[in-house]
Amino acid sequence: MKNIIFKTALTALAVVSLSSCNDYLDRTPLDSNSDATNWTSETALENFSWKFYDYLDELSYGSGWTRGQYHSETLTDDYATESFTEFTKNVPASSGAWNTPYSRIREANILLNRVDRVPGLSEEAANHWKGIARFFRALYHFQLVKTYGDVVWVEDEIDFSKEENVTRARDSRVTVMQNVVADLKFAAENCYSPDEATENTVNNMVANALLSRVALYEGTWEKYHNTPGGDSNTFLTVAKNAAAEVMNSGLYEVTTDYKGMYTSLSLVNNKEVLLYKIYTLANVNGGKVSMAHSQYGWIDSSTPTWGLTRSAMESYAMSDGLPCYQSSTYSDQSIAGIFENRDARLAATVYDQILPIIGTAWDYGIVSTTGFWTFKFLDLNQRANYEANGTWNAPSNDTDGPIFQYSEVLENYAEACAELGAITQSDLDKTVNLLRNKHGNLPALTYSGANSVSVNGTAITDDPNDASSSIILQEIRRDRRVELMADGFRHDDLMRWALGSQLDTKVNPRGYTGASVAALQEYCTSLGTTWSSIEGDNFFVDNYKSPYNTAAVNAGGTTVDRVWNDKYYLEPIPSGQITLDPNLGQNDGWK
Repeated sequence: MKNIIFKTALTALAVVSLSSCNDYLDRTPLDSNSDATNWTSETALENFSWKFYDYLDELSYGSGWTRGQYHSETLTDDYATESFTEFTKNVPASSGAWNTPYSRIREANILLNRVDRVPGLSEEAANHWKGIARFFRALYHFQLVKTYGDVVWVEDEIDFSKEENVTRARDSRVTVMQNVVADLKFAAENCYSPDEATENTVNNMVANALLSRVALYEGTWEKYHNTPGGDSNTFLTVAKNAAAEVMNSGLYEVTTDYKGMYTSLSLVNNKEVLLYKIYTLANVNGGKVSMAHSQYGWIDSSTPTWGLTRSAMESYAMSDGLPCYQSSTYSDQSIAGIFENRDARLAATVYDQILPIIGTAWDYGIVSTTGFWTFKFLDLNQRANYEANGTWNAPSNDTDGPIFQYSEVLENYAEACAELGAITQSDLDKTVNLLRNKHGNLPALTYSGANSVSVNGTAITDDPNDASSSIILQEIRRDRRVELMADGFRHDDLMRWALGSQLDTKVNPRGYTGASVAALQEYCTSLGTTWSSIEGDNFFVDNYKSPYNTAAVNAGGTTVDRVWNDKYYLEPIPSGQITLDPNLGQNDGWK
């Protein structure tokens, strides 16, 4: 078993790079280290697979200055970026969101097609490596579907960078996602178990985790978007069953160390994480690391950090387990009213002692776009230690980054059950209630029907800001949002639930504004700072801090806003691709 898994491409020196043109693959070069002769052992398959793990920093904390999935969504109602983000306005000529997944799909198909070349490979080993290839093929098709809807399903080594190969019409998203599910089912049934696989690589449990994610996404998308030819319940059932496989394995558990998943130097043996990106390389370059990220560097700097929004803050329940809109003590007009007696996950995510906006920078120069400092990925207790090792400042941060977490699997299971109309108290107790108890220090939800959910005998009422679903779904969605806050899921969730209008600045100002003027004035008083000295340097909407001068602000200067259009649920197909292949067509609403 190997301890350090995410090797760089340098470990694959014994394997020829197979990203060149197809005609190269059809020849037998004089060089013995070639595609025609290389596939002599299982080691060759393993070495080729390392490239896919290099790509996975995108699903974790990124690399260097490049952000990964966590705390990086620029279109979300969970937090507000320092620069205003527009919806896509024009059809681009090209896009990495189209080209990159297809390049990686080709690599996955190369691996898949080489397995049977390896002599003496057992059926079990062959199926494992085919499962690995199909896992990554499924992952990148899923990314394409999320972005574009109908896309071309590819199960051969065709190189789409060659013009003569670009002649295919798109397949329906339903067909593509059926194929994605088939790939992941194969991986879940054939990949080695965690005990058999090389440590911290894709195994049958990781395959089930991804299967639960993609099937839940597609099932709810088809349900709420009324997808022609869709079969939402079939996908939702797949999501439920895949999540159950992980839950029933007994390999994972929920602990009380919620923040530790995001701030640990090592996630080895962490039973809340199924797969993670290793950034820590101890004692290298005087304590600095060669594989590092900027996750807490982005949070702890003089650049305005992406603060949680009023909408996100209000999604955290009170400590009695009830939503804040049902509380007689919650008030966003004071610091105590905001932070006291709340879900414990709030204190792990937002620093409750400061409201730093322009003019009230904290000790280290920290300014938040909303006044709420999102420090979920930062352990202040380790500052002196990290600074001594040279890993505190970006881009040298070296905490390990989660890729697949057990908590997401539990949330997937609960939501799939509820969407199928078949959730039980037992289902809640082993998923949402478990997370509420261990991570949130909250009492359990009691379920007696889709619109009959209570906490300690008090019935939960309809969320005034979410009339789109039953109360049980409201509570499951609320817990999912809180549990996975800033983890990179919120935009996808809004898209699949057909709630894109929540990103409209006029429809949902709570989705980008933050702390109230009253709470900020209180904070200024505690600093000995006069409100008038900072008020003019900041924007406000209806007496709440705004990162931007939006159209709702009655102030001079240039204003900005975001107006939702349903065409934004899918991105436009790049015009350059349509020029190469008119068979692709264009998504509705785009020209």
